[in-house]
Amino acid sequence: MTKRKGIDKEKLMQDVYKRGYEMEQRYDGCAQCVVAALHDFFPVNSALVKASTSFSGGIASTATGPCGALTGGIMILSYFFGRSWEDLSDKSLLRRPGPHVRVFWGHFNNTYNGDTCQAVQTHLFGSVYHFLDNEEYAQYEEAGGLYDKCPSVVGQSAAWVAELLYENNVPILKK
Repeated sequence: MTKRKGIDKEKLMQDVYKRGYEMEQRYDGCAQCVVAALHDFFPVNSALVKASTSFSGGIASTATGPCGALTGGIMILSYFFGRSWEDLSDKSLLRRPGPHVRVFWGHFNNTYNGDTCQAVQTHLFGSVYHFLDNEEYAQYEEAGGLYDKCPSVVGQSAAWVAELLYENNVPILKK
């Protein structure tokens, strides 16, 4: 077991997974739920929760584009390791989050056979649901989309990001 200042990494990852899973079940919005779950454990500006809104369900619930659980995680990694407004002129900082994002993205791709909403849906369901079509969205829900399928992706994504934050000494909130 890896510990940092009395905090067990495996326990943290389990707690973050559970929080992400429960949030996706309750609130829907994969990108927002990854960001919100991590917000509960790390010092994340709550404005990121709002900023992640349209990254859920692919892009703007179209089921096309990258999976929101992936983009939400990338937003958090960029928040902690990216270049700030004050450092915008320092081009050397542009690539700083890249190594962390590549590790996270690699876990995601290897687990879900791709990084798009459609690839993840195909992995989970064997087909793709179009969220803007009310009938297809109802079928998605009936297939367990909000019960366990997408919540597991959100929980796992949040846990992977939590592991990277832990390993890079990002402060952990006591919650």
